Amino acid sequence: MKTTYYREQRHICGKDYDSAGYMEVDLYSVTKRQHQASRRAKRKEATSLAMQEYNDRRAKRYCVQLVNTNFTQNDYAWTGTYDDDHLPAPGDEKTVDRDWSNFIKRVYRWCDKHDVRRPLWMMVTEYTTKLEDGTTVGRHHHHAIIQHTDGLTRDVLEDLWRDSSGAPLGMARCERLHFEHGSVESLVLYMNKNKRCARHWRQSRGLEKPKTPRPNDSRWSRKAIEEASTLYIDDRAYWEKKYPGFTLGRVETRVSNSGQRHTLVILYRADFRTAAYRGQKNGRINR
Repeated sequence: MKTTYYREQRHICGKDYDSAGYMEVDLYSVTKRQHQASRRAKRKEATSLAMQEYNDRRAKRYCVQLVNTNFTQNDYAWTGTYDDDHLPAPGDEKTVDRDWSNFIKRVYRWCDKHDVRRPLWMMVTEYTTKLEDGTTVGRHHHHAIIQHTDGLTRDVLEDLWRDSSGAPLGMARCERLHFEHGSVESLVLYMNKNKRCARHWRQSRGLEKPKTPRPNDSRWSRKAIEEASTLYIDDRAYWEKKYPGFTLGRVETRVSNSGQRHTLVILYRADFRTAAYRGQKNGRINR
């Protein structure tokens, strides 16, 4: 009687397989009990799989998927910093969070006044952190990915980083998102670069979650996964045949102390630069 199965779990960052610009695939072994679990239990496992923190790099996977699902190179990467006069004290995270909340409310008011659709967004705040020896590291600042809606310009987003009296809180910089191989993974890693500083993620309502279709426990065998993650780990033609329409970004594989292999395959749509592809006509993104 078969006691071990080998699961393929896809994380599709877009509307569906045929149009998504980015996809991650997990290949790993499961027990007979996991194989026979309900569809709801398998979906819960698939979601937690991308969020688990068995190392720092994997801890950011869900964020990478969420960004690729919801944003394109037409959207913005925004950074807000503080000048010395407005810099909150170390540990004053409440003020730092309130400054972001006030900023995004100001953006919403500007949009409503100018009949512009409110943008979706994701952000991370990095705080000035006091260490056990009393020293401080980092400086409060905010990184955000903000949707470009018609009429919402970079100049507007930079200018609205102000206090209640209208004075600039510091420097704000807004640039177009730059996608590398259909992903913004490098940007997400940069936003989480300082491991010693406390951070806080927030996001707007309405973001679309990555699709986690029902896993396939019969497509792969142990031998096939081992060959794929060793002999064919950099073989683009091999992976393009496995997942038509996508091309290989990279393959990561880990073997646990008990000898269990877990392989992560990063794929992107070779013919689209936008990660959350909705369709392009005459150069315009259709969301």
